[in-house]
Amino acid sequence: MSPISYLTLRYKNCSMRVKLFASFFLLIFIPIIVLTVFAAYRSTAIIQEQSMEIARLYLQQTENEMESELYKIATVSSSVAQTAEVHEVLEKQNTGISFSEEYDDMNELYKTIESTRALQNLYQIRLFISDSFTHSRSNYITYPLSSVSDTDWYHQLVEQYQTQTLLPPSTFQPPLSEPQEVLSVVTLIRSRKDITRILGVVSVDVLKSDLIDILQRNNYAEQSAAYLVDENLNIVCGANSTFPVSEADLAAQLQQMRDTFGASSGVSTAGNAVYGLSAPIFDGWRIFTVASMGNLLSPVLDLRDQMILLTVIISIIAFCLSYLYARYSTRRIKTLAEQVRRVENGDLSVSCIVDSEDEIGELQNSFNFMVRRISLLVDERYNLGKNLKDMELRALQAQINPHFLYNTLDMIAWKAMASGNQETVDIVVKLARFYRLSLSNGSDFLPLSDEVEHVRLFVELTNLCRSRNVQLITEVAPNIADYPIMKLILQPIVENSLFHGLYELSDRVGVIRLTAEQIGSYVQIQIADNGVGIEKSKLAELLAKKERPVVNTKRGGYGIGNILERLRIYYDDRFTFQIESAILTGTTVTIRIPYSRNDSPQIHAERTMNPPE
Repeated sequence: MSPISYLTLRYKNCSMRVKLFASFFLLIFIPIIVLTVFAAYRSTAIIQEQSMEIARLYLQQTENEMESELYKIATVSSSVAQTAEVHEVLEKQNTGISFSEEYDDMNELYKTIESTRALQNLYQIRLFISDSFTHSRSNYITYPLSSVSDTDWYHQLVEQYQTQTLLPPSTFQPPLSEPQEVLSVVTLIRSRKDITRILGVVSVDVLKSDLIDILQRNNYAEQSAAYLVDENLNIVCGANSTFPVSEADLAAQLQQMRDTFGASSGVSTAGNAVYGLSAPIFDGWRIFTVASMGNLLSPVLDLRDQMILLTVIISIIAFCLSYLYARYSTRRIKTLAEQVRRVENGDLSVSCIVDSEDEIGELQNSFNFMVRRISLLVDERYNLGKNLKDMELRALQAQINPHFLYNTLDMIAWKAMASGNQETVDIVVKLARFYRLSLSNGSDFLPLSDEVEHVRLFVELTNLCRSRNVQLITEVAPNIADYPIMKLILQPIVENSLFHGLYELSDRVGVIRLTAEQIGSYVQIQIADNGVGIEKSKLAELLAKKERPVVNTKRGGYGIGNILERLRIYYDDRFTFQIESAILTGTTVTIRIPYSRNDSPQIHAERTMNPPE
């Protein structure tokens, strides 16, 4: 048994109180749960979308600030390298100038560089000049060119005819100061007379801590971090963060995002984090951000917990209300069930108190009416039982008369035969056979073939009485010849055809055609004559009333109204009765009854035990 079938069976076997309680509780509880889950899901999705948008905005803001800072020092570095005063002094290298002249030149150069540094609020501007200058070893603003001429970045700039680059963090210690980590933008000073000749190098330094402050200002969540990475995706510096993420995960995510977004900026989610990578801002360097999705979703989680608590409270309230309502409603039904059990035990004096006008009140009214009707029917049955013996006696007396009639007709037939009057013999035999079929041993059913035989005998006897010669043509399908139908269904119709249609003909011989066949799940019997027909007004009245007047009631005949009533009692609305007629052409009556061998099984037993004589 499947779980659904098991639950369905258990539900069916539960009491009405449990069913009402479960129905009302689930109708309240399930929508609340669905609403809570949907609200949590949608709020989480909205927060995720908003988190990605916030990450994108903060990434753009950090990118703009960092790009502004780096381009500022790059611009200062280029500006100093292009200053005419710097070129004029540095072009004097290896020219054998005097110490005093060099001192004056360097003093003016120091003033220019220092004013530029102060104006741009820079940490340090260093000038690497030829070792031929005495002041190249002052280590204040000027430094010997030989100290950087062997570095990789210097050879790369010289060989690739580049001018400027951004160096990774390095430690720098100004005179009389503590060592500091700085990032430097270096620019080659090429001779204007010969660009292949290097006059010196300008290095504009910015504190690493200043760049970290820029990154720190744009950490938009408690558990978030921002990093500055070089063109090879190596982390140059970053803001401290409490978000637990390994360097291997950062490196893998950096590589994946560069593969995904290329040189563009983008934001994506992976696991429990939101990652952002900016477009290259300077010399291929980029901003990389990471934030905890759980930290961003903490407001939603708080809302979810509040909704769960509210759902539990509402569920408890719904549980109590559903229980109280189910108990109140089923109390009235339980009382009604107790009254029904008293009636089952034979107590017909019970009566329900109708306490409302709802559906249960209607049931109480109906129950009271039913009990009164049952009491009346019991009284009627008792009264009818008192006369049962008298009725049985009358029935036995009624059975004596047909046997006396059969014996008398047999005696007349033998007397006529003895006197040689064959015509009288035929009439008496047909009349005896006609009455045997009419009575059919008290049964209400007889085979279709016997009913058709009964009609044939009636037509022949009527022709003899009226000295007429109406022809009867019968066509009965063999498979339904023994099908049981109610007796005296066809004879009244044929009688109407004779007395109201055919005996009034003077220009042609009257013909009645009786056909019977099985059509699907029905037996169709059709009686058609070529008589004078029925007027349209009379036919319309008959079809509207579904009743024909009783024909020749003084002779004890049955009317069509009686036929319809008997068919309706037995077959309910499963039969059809149609009349079609045309003046001077004839009338056709069609009867359709259900074809079922189980409709009257007693007929087969009766035919076996008491076959017609």
